[in-house]
Amino acid sequence: MPDLAVDVDALETFGGQLDSIRTRMNAARDWTHQYDGQMGASQVEDALHSFSSGWKDGRTEIDGSLQALSEMLTNAAQNFRQADADLAKPLQKK
Repeated sequence: MPDLAVDVDALETFGGQLDSIRTRMNAARDWTHQYDGQMGASQVEDALHSFSSGWKDGRTEIDGSLQALSEMLTNAAQNFRQADADLAKPLQKK
């Protein structure tokens, strides 16, 4: 019977990356203003502001999904580590 192998560090890393994406996505409106006056044509600046504020309707759903996935990955990694530790205890006693 094959052993179960899970890259727990990768699960945790991916969970952290999703949370980072979520954080940056939610800050998009704030950072777009950092480029005000640097775009040359005002149409480019207007388009950037329109993009960053115009997709609010889907942002809440995306934010919730990213948060849920991040938490699932982090919890899965913790549970795998705990299961590994629990299975190792009887072996360490012998």
